[in-house]
Amino acid sequence: MIACDDTCCRIAGAVTVDSVGGLLRELQPQLARGVETLDFSEVEAVDSAALALMFSAMRQARQANRTLTCTGLPSSFTTLAELYGVSDLLPT
Repeated sequence: MIACDDTCCRIAGAVTVDSVGGLLRELQPQLARGVETLDFSEVEAVDSAALALMFSAMRQARQANRTLTCTGLPSSFTTLAELYGVSDLLPT
């Protein structure tokens, strides 16, 4: 589930291969209108698809010459990023 206000989208629940397609479809128009922050603090479960969602959102923002901030990343994001060798791409 995604809930957005003017500048932030809060992602909640599971961000897995089963849910990421729908989440990305919900998120894309918000990114297009210029949302600045993705808040992952209410995410309960992730798999590698969560990284794909975050990197896709960051790429879409970068293509529009904007910066996207990601907050509340669960520790499992770091673990997965290290496992796949992309930890240097995680937002700090």
